[in-house]
Amino acid sequence: MTGAGPQWNVIDLDADGHLLRPGGRGRVTADDVPGHLEQRLGLREDTTDIFLYVHGWRTSAERAEADARRLFSLVESVWDEQPGAYPRIDGFRPQFVCVRWPSADRRLPLDYRTIRDRTASMSLDGQVPRILGAVLGYFNDHRDMPEPGPDVLVGSYGQYLHCVGHSFGSRFLLHGILEATERLARGGPDTLAWDWGDSAYPWTLDSLTLFQAALPADAFAREPYSAILGPSVLNAPVAMTYSPSDTALGFYHRRSEKQNAVGHLGATAPAGQIGRLTVHGVGTPYVFPEGKRLMNIDATKLFVEGNRVTGGAHSDFYRPESAHLLLSLADAAR
Repeated sequence: MTGAGPQWNVIDLDADGHLLRPGGRGRVTADDVPGHLEQRLGLREDTTDIFLYVHGWRTSAERAEADARRLFSLVESVWDEQPGAYPRIDGFRPQFVCVRWPSADRRLPLDYRTIRDRTASMSLDGQVPRILGAVLGYFNDHRDMPEPGPDVLVGSYGQYLHCVGHSFGSRFLLHGILEATERLARGGPDTLAWDWGDSAYPWTLDSLTLFQAALPADAFAREPYSAILGPSVLNAPVAMTYSPSDTALGFYHRRSEKQNAVGHLGATAPAGQIGRLTVHGVGTPYVFPEGKRLMNIDATKLFVEGNRVTGGAHSDFYRPESAHLLLSLADAAR
C-alpha cells in the first residue's frame, strides 16, 4: 500500500470535533465541509470497498496514521495470500480513510478518565457526529450502490462501506452512524447482505467492526447506543473483539465506569441480541451467527501482548487474524 493517490486518506479533528485543514491550519467552516471532503477523500470509480478507521486512546497523530496503515496493509496482504477465501468479493480494490483526533493528554500515563470525558464531550456536545455523518454521507453520494448478484450471492457489485473503530474511536463511530441515520431522507435501495436492511433508509453501512471497544458492557441496552439495534443505516451486526488481557478496559475502565468495558469481556446486554465467536485463524472461514445484532468475538488467546501498567493488550489487534475478520465481514456483506 502506498501513501500517494486517492487510495489512502487522512482527515483530522480538533478537541471539539471540528474538521481541520491539512497540517492543522485552522478549522473548516460548515459551508466548506462538503468541498473539503471532496478534495480530501476523492472516491475512485474502481474502488470496491471503503474502510473508515477511527483510532483510540493515547494515540498521537503520527502513530494513528502509522497504526491505520499497519492494519490495512495486513488487510491487503491477507487478501493477496488467499483471495479465494472470500468468494463473494469479485476483485478487491480498497480505499482507506483514517480519522485522527486528539486522544492523548499531557498527564500520561493515567489519563483514561480525561480522554473518556473528552470523548463524551466531543460526541455529545461537539461536532464529531456531524463530521462523521458528513463523511459517511459523502461516500454514499459518490459511490455506486451495492446491488445483489445472483441467488448464490456471487458477483454482486457496487462499492461497500465499512467502519472500523478502536477503543474510544468506537464511540465516535457509533455517534456518527446515529447522526447519519437521523439526517438521511427516507426511501431507497436495499441489498441481500445482512438481515437488517431497512427500506426507510436510502443506503447502508455494510459492516462495523469495533476492536477493543471502550464502551460499558451494557452500553447497547441503554441510550444512546441502544438505537443502533433499531432501524438505521447499519445493515450489519456489530462485530466486537474482547480480551481479558486488555487491562485498560478492565482496571482503568472499571475505575471510571464502575463496570468492565466491551473490549475486556464482551458486551453483556441485551442478551438476546448477542452472538458469540472466537477469533479465527487466517485459514479458517467464518460462519456468522444468524439473527444476532451484536457479535462478541473472543480474542482471549490472541490479544495478549502489552504493558499491563499502561493498558495490557489494548492495542494488540494489529494481526493477520484481524484482517481476516475484516475481509470475512466484507465478504458476508455481499
